[in-house]
Amino acid sequence: MKKLCLAFLLASVLLCLLSLSTFAAERYVTRYTFDTAAELDDFSLNDAQWTVEDGKLCTTSGSGSAILTYDIPAAYAGMDFDVDVDFIGHTSTGGILIGGEFDGMPAQPTTFFGYDCFTGSDGSKAALGLYNQNGAWNGNIVVGQSDINTVDLHLTVAVRGNTLTYRVFTLDGSTQYFGTSYTIGVVDRDIYTAMGGKVGLRKFFSDGGAFDNFTLTVYPDVLPGELSKADAPQDFSMRCSVVPENRTVLFFGMQDTKNGFAAVLNQPYETVGLYAIQNGTYALLAEKKCPIPSEARSFKVSVIGQIAYVYYQDNLLVDFEEDYPKIEFPLDDYAAGKTGYAVAGGTVSDLTVSAEELSTVTDGYLNPVTVGADPDVLFYEGTYYLYNRATSGSSIFRASISPDLVHWTTKTIVFTKEESYTATGYMSPNVFYHDGVFYLFYAAKNPSGDSRLYCATSDSPLGPFTHKRGQVPLHEVSEIGGHPFMDDDGRFYLTYCRFGKGNAIWIEELTLEEDGVTPVDGTLRELIVPKYEYEINGFGRISEGGVIKKHNGYYYMIYASGHYKSDYGESYAVAENVLGPYTRYEYNDILSAHSKMNGVGDSVFISSPDGTELFMVYHCHKDMQTVESRNTCIDRIRFVQNPDGGPDLLQVLGPTVTEQEMPSNMYRYDLNRDGRTSLIDALICIKFAVNTKVYDGRYDINGDCRNGVSDAVALLDYMWA
Repeated sequence: MKKLCLAFLLASVLLCLLSLSTFAAERYVTRYTFDTAAELDDFSLNDAQWTVEDGKLCTTSGSGSAILTYDIPAAYAGMDFDVDVDFIGHTSTGGILIGGEFDGMPAQPTTFFGYDCFTGSDGSKAALGLYNQNGAWNGNIVVGQSDINTVDLHLTVAVRGNTLTYRVFTLDGSTQYFGTSYTIGVVDRDIYTAMGGKVGLRKFFSDGGAFDNFTLTVYPDVLPGELSKADAPQDFSMRCSVVPENRTVLFFGMQDTKNGFAAVLNQPYETVGLYAIQNGTYALLAEKKCPIPSEARSFKVSVIGQIAYVYYQDNLLVDFEEDYPKIEFPLDDYAAGKTGYAVAGGTVSDLTVSAEELSTVTDGYLNPVTVGADPDVLFYEGTYYLYNRATSGSSIFRASISPDLVHWTTKTIVFTKEESYTATGYMSPNVFYHDGVFYLFYAAKNPSGDSRLYCATSDSPLGPFTHKRGQVPLHEVSEIGGHPFMDDDGRFYLTYCRFGKGNAIWIEELTLEEDGVTPVDGTLRELIVPKYEYEINGFGRISEGGVIKKHNGYYYMIYASGHYKSDYGESYAVAENVLGPYTRYEYNDILSAHSKMNGVGDSVFISSPDGTELFMVYHCHKDMQTVESRNTCIDRIRFVQNPDGGPDLLQVLGPTVTEQEMPSNMYRYDLNRDGRTSLIDALICIKFAVNTKVYDGRYDINGDCRNGVSDAVALLDYMWA
């Protein structure tokens, strides 16, 4: 990467502590411990339904449900908030109510207007439901598994804009039983347009439990009390040391106190976020989860060439200057402006603003790199092969080729439906090579319309793939997926997605034979059943597409979390044995949507051409409003040391929509790998083009997905440049 200096006038760092003042960002917190019945005066309720006993909120005798509501003060209308409550000794149904609003809403509901975050009738399941336009019950949105095995629970709901996140924990918060994230309007019967100004509690009279420690926390948008006297440079960095508590905000590009941008460190939600501020209102641009400890760490935002980079030092074992940014995001309408900061608890120190140099990528790429959903990539003898669904007729799967993961050309149809094949609805091709045979795994529907997995073989990565044993499924069980993995000992495994507990991930050992594969009896294992908020949304409970890579003796499985039409991302889990058990990463998703790219997920691992870098290949929506046709993207992923010990952590730079350096290929111009580029390399290139008819990405110097004399010309141009 070449760097061109734009500003020499600031030879030293500009200290801003003299021109800035801190501003405390206050929260609104109200908490009820139900020590006395007088606390009920702040709620709307039927007095005959509720009573305070032994420091807890209990229901009296009756049938059906008891309802209690609390009005959020009008001064905090429309702001983000949390509701927490302890549910002690529960035996069936009870939970938190979150108000909703819609045009023409009646003055009084039959029961409630909004959403119900509750435990089910036998107390072992959590669920999210909603009420209709009359305030009567309108059914469940999602129901969890029977995972709750204790009677004392802590329920929490976080509302951010039009999205609520409901989670159920043990009373001490050490174990999470359930989580779901839901955005208004995902289900068709949802008539609400905004989260309303009421919250509350509901409980079956028949439930033996009681509520305690009801807490409402509102988070006002934070605006600076004072800004720097001078504008920061157009390209700059703003860095400080932060001891976080609640939220810490770095303001930049501020045209006045209500318009500009903000980088936000949010300790309660454990997120780093980038926001645009317009007329005092925050709009989320991008966000990433990460640990935020209560100790001094570096926090930095830079803008270089209209691109914002937000860094936070969550891992002291990673050099802060070499760390991936938590967020890298283009600010098309950015203009230089003033800076400032605000804290809600915690401290900010050593705040500096300095000029930056404009960085230019000399040989780069932009996402998406090609079209297609459910990408699978095979690297074989110097060439990348990307497999996708074809579009029509009997042509089912196609292959595209690339020398570098960036420049792709559709090559040929590799799998065609023969007259004897009875399956339909083909999807998710995955190709694996072993000992002279290429194995194509794919999902399709049998004549009864049930999903099955199949395997075809070929002696070429470009097919044709055929069924030597006939089109016979691996199992007579509904399943999709089928991503392969071979362990160091030569044993071969395939991951599946099966149904019944939502979309859950399974694995099984298979034997590889020249004409197909055979499952090994007794090796089938269930690995991941969706239970967390990044896996469960209004479309259902979904974890699928498990892809395994071994690193330092551990097995890392990345998988798509959530429904591809909604809050979709990529998560990972780690195991000491390929058959599990797998432990999810605490801060999933590691790849998630932002305001310029949606529907990111269904990833695979692949190395750069020279093997020195690791990439994640994934798909995204066509645009922010349209799902299909989806596109294929690539971004860097790496392992970093775990500051808490144990297996290394996976870290993703993405999803990116800014120009990135090309995947590393130290041998691109050094074909004989003697450490230099010379005429010998050009002659090797010409000889290959003349004598060989089969494409090889190692000799495709100009990246046009062809081999020819033009590649030798490109090599000579590089040598003489």
